[in-house]
Amino acid sequence: MKQIRIFATLLFVVMLSSVATAQFVSPVDFMRNNPRAAFANPAFYTADYGYFDFALGGINIGAQNIGLKYDKFFRFNGNGQPTTVDLNAGVASLRDVNYLNTYVNVDIFNCGRRTKYGYFTYTHRFREVESLRYNKDMVQLLANGNSAFLGESNPADINIGLSARAFQEFDFGYQMSLLEELNIGVRLKFLMGFMDAKTQALNVKLYTDPETYALKLMSAANVNASLPVEIVNDENGNMRLKDNHFNPATLFKNYGLGIDLGAEYKFDDHWGAAAALNDLGFIRWKTYAINFSGELQDNGSFYDDGAFVFPGLTAEQVNDIVNTPGYVNGLVDSLRGYFQLQNQNLVGYTTGLYTNLMLRGYYDLTPEHRFSAQFTGFNVGLGMKPAMTLAYTGSFNERYDVVATYTMMPGGFDNLGLGLSANLGGMLIYFATNNLFGFFNPANRSMVNAQFGISFTSGDKISRSETIVLRDHAAEAEAEYEAGSETGDEIESKAGTESEE
Repeated sequence: MKQIRIFATLLFVVMLSSVATAQFVSPVDFMRNNPRAAFANPAFYTADYGYFDFALGGINIGAQNIGLKYDKFFRFNGNGQPTTVDLNAGVASLRDVNYLNTYVNVDIFNCGRRTKYGYFTYTHRFREVESLRYNKDMVQLLANGNSAFLGESNPADINIGLSARAFQEFDFGYQMSLLEELNIGVRLKFLMGFMDAKTQALNVKLYTDPETYALKLMSAANVNASLPVEIVNDENGNMRLKDNHFNPATLFKNYGLGIDLGAEYKFDDHWGAAAALNDLGFIRWKTYAINFSGELQDNGSFYDDGAFVFPGLTAEQVNDIVNTPGYVNGLVDSLRGYFQLQNQNLVGYTTGLYTNLMLRGYYDLTPEHRFSAQFTGFNVGLGMKPAMTLAYTGSFNERYDVVATYTMMPGGFDNLGLGLSANLGGMLIYFATNNLFGFFNPANRSMVNAQFGISFTSGDKISRSETIVLRDHAAEAEAEYEAGSETGDEIESKAGTESEE
């Protein structure tokens, strides 16, 4: 029993420690004087003539916790200090399926420039996205042992999902106003992957006989991975990292393509709507691509029709463990033979990007005050998660933005966000978080986030209606120039003909 708890605890710690990063709703998405709002929808109008930033332009770090509330596992005294552990209350507070998602986005270089044909942008970003999924049975097994799972119809059914990915992104964006009411945008992405890992299956079922407490375990594991280092088998068949130096060239073999699409439409001076589909694409993973798989092996008397059956230790076995040197090592080696993980090199495999959907409606009470309602579907690599956000945006003097958001999502209704942005003489400084409470008690919040940056802008702005006028004037001037060129060619041709005669 104790060994099962120790093994399960170690597994849980390893899975949690591997999670270090999908971008969720941010107050920056609702800013009207910050060019970075276009990352939520490439069609959102950018009024600046131009901007650029380097390294500190956009840093976005956050996490999403759906299910696990650490304070549910403790009882507190009057001073708010934990006094005892309450495992039963903690397990009861969990959802059947729980998630821990984290993300890191860092803009290495970002710039934009307006021309008479529209607005062009370029961005070089580093992104890391990771998600861990675990079910209630896993934590209950850690807390209460297998005594909570008795009988053939009541197994400890543990399902774990892990998706982790890190890559570079090179974006080329274009935004234009087809009409004064309609703005469209597109962002093409060239992707370069660093590493990827995703479970195809990681399941364990543990049955406990209610009378003899004999254990019956069935398991399956299947993971695809592409890592910057090579994994090989040693002479004993054990996996290890190959003894060689890291080669930076391995980071430039995993290519992919992606696209963001967006549109925004203003019905009148007050009402408007927007929609976007972001991160539609794929990455082809080739660097040391490998598949790990494992099923129970027939290694002796404990194997029974695809299951590991452990009836317990006999008195003789207990005596050998205590008195016979080397017996424990031999027993451990024997047990390891039942649980073998195989690895197979792959030519490569393809994964899709974590596509996100955004739908927004807004109402401008005055030109300075906007109220928005937004639905977002986030793909965190292990399924789509919905979120509904209500937002207020105050935009003043074409320089300042104050944004307040409230986001409702599965497992979290305490997400009050705040964002501030100021353009001070050509320097744009902004800070935002999607959950203010996350700074005070991060272990028990559904979202924790910090986003900030410094950009340099032209300082001059132009309205959407003015861009259309300038574009039309430019088109008319070109048409007149072409017409004048054609007339000049006709006169020159006629003069040449008369000269020949």
